[in-house]
Amino acid sequence: MTLAQQLRQEGRIEGRLEGREDGRMEERRQSVLEALDLRFGPIPDGLRDSIEAIADPEKLRALHRAAIVSDSLESFTASL
Repeated sequence: MTLAQQLRQEGRIEGRLEGREDGRMEERRQSVLEALDLRFGPIPDGLRDSIEAIADPEKLRALHRAAIVSDSLESFTASL
């Protein structure tokens, strides 16, 4: 395999890994939004935008838990 072929192969592998991670992040965001919607009804656009802008998987996990246990949408928003 030539160097160019190896670099293309590595690029494809990296692209697939990045795509998978992007998909997982989107699933985490959607889980937070779904939990909020089920508990509190329609989610204000500003809050939705804030959640969709989060790129930290640990923060999204914490927000998912907060969406499940928060007493109100206001208390959830305080955890942002």
